[in-house]
This record gives sequence, C-alpha cells and structure tokens, in this order.
Amino acid sequence: MSPSFFQRHFLLFVIGAIALTIAVQALLIAGEHYLASHPGVGPSYGVILGKTPTPTVTPAQTQPANLYQRPDFEAGIVDPHWTQNSYGPDDIAWQNDLPLIQAQTGARWLEMPVLFTQTSPTSTQVKTGQGTPTAESVVFGIRAARALGFHVFIVPLFSVDVQGAWAASIQFSTVALEQQWFDSFWQTFQPYVVAAQAGGAEQISIGTEEVWLQEYASITLWNTLIARVRSVFAGTITYDMNWTSLSDPVPAWFSNSDLGMVGVSEYIPLVDQRERLELPAIIPLWRDKVKVLLDTLSTQIGKPVILSEIGYRNSADTLYHPWLPFSTVSPSDPTEQAAACDAALTNIIPDSHIMGTFFWGWDSVNGFKLSGQPAMAVLHKWYTSPQA
Repeated sequence: MSPSFFQRHFLLFVIGAIALTIAVQALLIAGEHYLASHPGVGPSYGVILGKTPTPTVTPAQTQPANLYQRPDFEAGIVDPHWTQNSYGPDDIAWQNDLPLIQAQTGARWLEMPVLFTQTSPTSTQVKTGQGTPTAESVVFGIRAARALGFHVFIVPLFSVDVQGAWAASIQFSTVALEQQWFDSFWQTFQPYVVAAQAGGAEQISIGTEEVWLQEYASITLWNTLIARVRSVFAGTITYDMNWTSLSDPVPAWFSNSDLGMVGVSEYIPLVDQRERLELPAIIPLWRDKVKVLLDTLSTQIGKPVILSEIGYRNSADTLYHPWLPFSTVSPSDPTEQAAACDAALTNIIPDSHIMGTFFWGWDSVNGFKLSGQPAMAVLHKWYTSPQA
C-alpha cells in the first residue's frame, strides 16, 4: 500500500477523535445545565464534578410514610430539658440527643416540654422560671429536630412552688379568679405558641394534668384559650389530661372543633401490690386496665386520643404505682421496664382509637430514663414496624 493510504486514514482517525471529544464535552455541559435547573436530580453528579451538594432533609426522606400502615401514628419520645438555654444553640446535649433518639428508638415524633410555674395552687400568676427555655431557644430546637425529620409536639408543664402541689392542685373559688389565671397563662404562653408556629411544630397542647381546672373551670374560659391558640397556631391543638380523670365526666369543652384530639398522661397501675410479671401476663393486664379506658374516651369524644405521656421506671415493681420516678423497695430491673413498654405497644399499635404515644422520657427523667436501656430496642422494634 502507498504512504498516501495511511496518511488519508490517519487524517480521518484524527478528525473522528476530535469530533467525539467535542460531542462528549457538549453532553457533559448539557447535563450540568439540566441538573442546575432540576435540583434533586442526580445528586451524585455534583460530587463527580467536585461540587459538594447540600442535602435538604425532610421527614419523607428520613422516614418514608409508605413503609407504615399508620403513617399518621405519632411514634414519639419526650426529651425534656430544664434550663433557660434548653433546646437552643448552647444546648449541646439536646443537639446530641436528636440523632441518637432517632437511630436507637425509631421515633418519628419528638415532644418538647416547656415548664411554667406559680407560687401556690391558688395563685393567678403563671410565670416562667429558671427551668423555662426562652421562646427563641424553642424555635431553634424545633428547627433542629425538623431538620432531622422529626415531627414536633410542644407541651406546657406546670410546677407549683408548694410541697406536694402540682398542676392538678391549681384551683380557684370564683370565676373572676379563674379568668385572671387564664389571662395570665395566655400572656406567658403566647410567645411559645408563636415560637411553635415559627419553628414549624405540627402539634401543641394547651395544658397538662390540670385536673381541677379541666373539670370545674368555666367552659367559656377554656374555649377562649383554644381560640387564642388557634389565632396563632395552624397545627393540631390538644389538651393532655391526667389518667386519674378517665373515670370522670367528659368536660363539655372537649367537643370544641379546634381541639383535634385529647392526650392522656398514662400512669395507670397494672397490679395492686409489688410484683414482677413476664410479658405474656402484662399484655392482657394492659388491655383490660388501660386500653379499654382509652377506647371508651375516644368513643365518647368522637376524636382520637394520644398518650401524651407514658412511662415505666427501671425497677422490678414498675407495674405498681408507675408514676413514681423511683422505687425505694425493689431493685433496678431494666428487663421489666422493657417488658412493660412492650406490653403497652402491643396493645397500642393496632388500636385505631390511639393515634400516638410519647414515652417519658429519653434522659433527665430519673428512673424513667430510656437512654441506654433495653427498652430502647423495644420502642425501635415497634416504631419501625410496618404495623406502626
């Protein structure tokens, strides 16, 4: 063959290679422009090009709703913090808690208590105290939790500065005094309702365990409080009653259409004496002593209920007087604590009347502490189950 043959074919090869290179570069440029105009498509492409993508974490990404039979079920944990900096940027413990709670319990909801105080059961002045976070800290905390995919529930708690007194003890002799208390509470609570809305919380309670007030205070005052909260907050509004009220007449204001559901602080004793039981024996006890009462309440009010608090201490007698944070008689028993949680969730998860449960609590809750205990695995089993 003549040299001109090789020259001609070599020239064609060079021209083809140049054309192929231009085509590939054009495709890469087109792809980059497409990705820039379609955020979320092909996230690995930015890494290949040496760009670091900034992911936007949403609940759907973290916990896909289609994995659950009850995607609206509030699989929750209470994580209370008790300082003025609680939930804020300086509360490193809070920020460290969030991913641990999510990974170790499978919780999809987080309850953030806000503690208020008053000097006596008959005081009409509700105040913040050393254990009350600032409204700004609450906004920060809500956003931090939501960034990881949590739904957030804001709950006011009450302390009374008298030995043995608590929220249930708050009471008044006249409607005028009740009015003063409700007005004072709203003035103190309102910034936190604003914070809940600003931070993106999905749910808020208007009160917790106020046994006398919920039964005897003016219906008008309760409906006014609900209207005030609704004027600021767009999400679900609840009230959290104490378990001791489950046998009392249902308050008329529970029918308020802006009250989406009713919560219960559930510390019902399952046994009449100190004894340790195995899981198979606890399950029917929970059904007969707790589930029946909750289902009855839900039917009476025509609304779902949630367990806004439920807890079992780490002791062999946790089924007896479960509201006590410690046992002075029985030894620690994390296995019994886990069994009690297991029995509760065995009954709760399939029950359409019960829309959620918030276990008290992750840490800083004395003997109820779940962090580092076998009960975490029980919650994770149920909260990540397709049944939930």
